[in-house]
Amino acid sequence: MIVRCLSERGALSASQITSLTGLARSTVSTALNGLRKSGMVIEAPFSREGIKAIGRPAAAVTLNPTAGTCVGIHLALQEIRLIVADVSHSVIAEQTIPMALDYQPQQAAQMVKSAIAQSYKENGLRAAGLLGVGVSVSGPVSRDGVVLRASMVPTWAGVNIRDVFGPVLEQPIFADNESNCSAIAELMWGAAVGQDDFVLFKIDLGVGGAIVQNGRLVTGIAGGAGEFGYISIDPGGDLCR
Repeated sequence: MIVRCLSERGALSASQITSLTGLARSTVSTALNGLRKSGMVIEAPFSREGIKAIGRPAAAVTLNPTAGTCVGIHLALQEIRLIVADVSHSVIAEQTIPMALDYQPQQAAQMVKSAIAQSYKENGLRAAGLLGVGVSVSGPVSRDGVVLRASMVPTWAGVNIRDVFGPVLEQPIFADNESNCSAIAELMWGAAVGQDDFVLFKIDLGVGGAIVQNGRLVTGIAGGAGEFGYISIDPGGDLCR
């Protein structure tokens, strides 16, 4: 919770973290000591809270950009998009991997493995610094990582993303629906910053969306709460995938 709070808001004092997370002050203090020792957080040069404080300014902490990196992958119709970022949210590298229609999961996992290795080598990054991999796909995803439906990439329907990428990449795998990932991004960095309740509507190659209530995604019983989907505009038009 503390790392997520720092990733969303930048440098914060211990009292600000306590207020934002609802954790006990002693819990925050103990956790911050552990995070400092692990190198995940460092002291920030200035505290926004300390600017107005009387007496000694409150110390602030921030995530350490050198603490590690993560990889984001999007499984699109005819390509796989990949980014590498550090824990301070700075994007280090981006790649687009062209793929044929209806590409197979195992093929995708091997292509992603090669692309990650290339990106890390070209940017002088330590492979051991990779903390985890996030995968988004155009279709509802269950809580255990199974793609429930996938009209855009039908070969992925019923596939457990964690089981496909985990053994190949040997990293923790986080999987979710593309629209849900977009909503999280808007909540953290985009148009929905500071908004606890909103609806995201996506009009792309596919039509979908996501619902955020009280600052959390509403997933529904099967992971597709915000997937609005298509309606027929021209009954005599071309068939959609």
